[in-house]
Amino acid sequence: MASTTRYPIKYRFWRRSGAAAVPLALAASFALTAAAPATAAGSRPALAAVSGGVLNAQAVHQGRLTPRGATAPDVTVLPNVKISNNGNQPVNEVPITANPNNALQLESGGNDYNCNSVQGFYNSDDGGATWPHQHCMPVLAGKEGFGDPNVAYGLDGTAYILGIQARGDFSQSVIAFQKSTNNGVSWSPVAAGPVSFYTNGLTDKNWTEVDQSATSPFAGCLYTSITQFDQTFNKETITVDHSCNGGATWSGPKAVSAEANFPVVRQFSDLAVGDDGTVYASWIKCTANGPAGDCGGTIATIEFSKSTNGGNTWSMPSSVATGKMAPDSCFCAFYGNVPTTSERVSMLPVLDVDASDNLNLVYYNYTTFMQTKAVASTNGGTTWGVPVVVSAASTRDQFFAWLSTDDATGKIGVTYLQRTGGNYKTFAAVSTNGGATWKGNKSIASATSQFSNDGFFGNFMGDYIGNIWAGNTLHASWIDTRTGTGQDEWGGVAF
Repeated sequence: MASTTRYPIKYRFWRRSGAAAVPLALAASFALTAAAPATAAGSRPALAAVSGGVLNAQAVHQGRLTPRGATAPDVTVLPNVKISNNGNQPVNEVPITANPNNALQLESGGNDYNCNSVQGFYNSDDGGATWPHQHCMPVLAGKEGFGDPNVAYGLDGTAYILGIQARGDFSQSVIAFQKSTNNGVSWSPVAAGPVSFYTNGLTDKNWTEVDQSATSPFAGCLYTSITQFDQTFNKETITVDHSCNGGATWSGPKAVSAEANFPVVRQFSDLAVGDDGTVYASWIKCTANGPAGDCGGTIATIEFSKSTNGGNTWSMPSSVATGKMAPDSCFCAFYGNVPTTSERVSMLPVLDVDASDNLNLVYYNYTTFMQTKAVASTNGGTTWGVPVVVSAASTRDQFFAWLSTDDATGKIGVTYLQRTGGNYKTFAAVSTNGGATWKGNKSIASATSQFSNDGFFGNFMGDYIGNIWAGNTLHASWIDTRTGTGQDEWGGVAF
């Protein structure tokens, strides 16, 4: 940016730079002087705690930010395929899942800025080789789309897609959804699903999982976790909604965490469902008292809760582990930034459960660099082991780690992005002994990506990537910039 002036963030949520405007709540000014002074604890606005995808979508809707288009012997690294093909605008935040009844059917999605809703979804019928079914979720009447795409398959193979929709001021916020019985060839009308916990609050950073166990007492039920902000963004809590009739009705939000008051923030939830129907939730808690007046550079606590009665009640939250968040060295990212860049980075504690009800969770810890760590529980989350470094040999920044487990073989797969200078690649690692040791840590990207080509001038590449097991294949999705702008890319490893 041309200017290095730092405006008082408390009073100014937006800042312009030349022809394009940049959201201060997302970036607190995207490229400021490195020697900015320390800031009082909690001096960053509470609105800044909202997920980056929502804030970025708001900036695009309001015309304040314009996306930039494209200018081992028994293991096979899969070829890479571009999933998103709606246009040349950027795509980020890219989950992936697989149909439990048909391993060739995959579903992904993204904050797709080719879509008015910023909610694009893509389905494959051939195990990822092609993605012919490209779909933009319609917007509910009176609403705008704010991204955060969720994808899920029901026990019967029904495909579900979900995302945040609200008025432009974030009021009347809901999680909108559609479903398809033909793997994305056609979709049901868009409908309102989980709603706000607070009057005129924001349903932020949603995540959806389905009970896919035929023997579960809650077989087929959908669960959606949400970070619920009140209208002032000074209060929030983590909730989980559920529907056991395909989305026809929803339970209403059930609080699974304590209510936080800014500068304490709870954010970035994830869900997993065991074969016995137990639902597990994880999220982080941080305090905005870091050097930049936000959570950057602080110690975050990973919290955990579970429900054994179909999401109706939840256990008292407990602590899994702690991790230091990357510093907000650019004064541009509430939760810290990827070092040497202006890319906001989330600490999302990704959780999964295997057929033996063993829990595995992955996150990052910052020392002098960002390091991927995994931790496991063999007793349903009552106690957790000592966290293990996934790639002990690496001293390069690793971020956006994702994890999934293979019920049939017990393999645990982790994918993450690894930085080298102003570039990054996607890596994969696998554990066959419950997360005690990890093999691989090899690149699965056939081309290098550049942060500067994310589609937002090196300032926003989303909050997460994804992976999922289908048979002996670990399918991965990530934001890839080889085309000149961020896109949803598919790859992985096959055993």
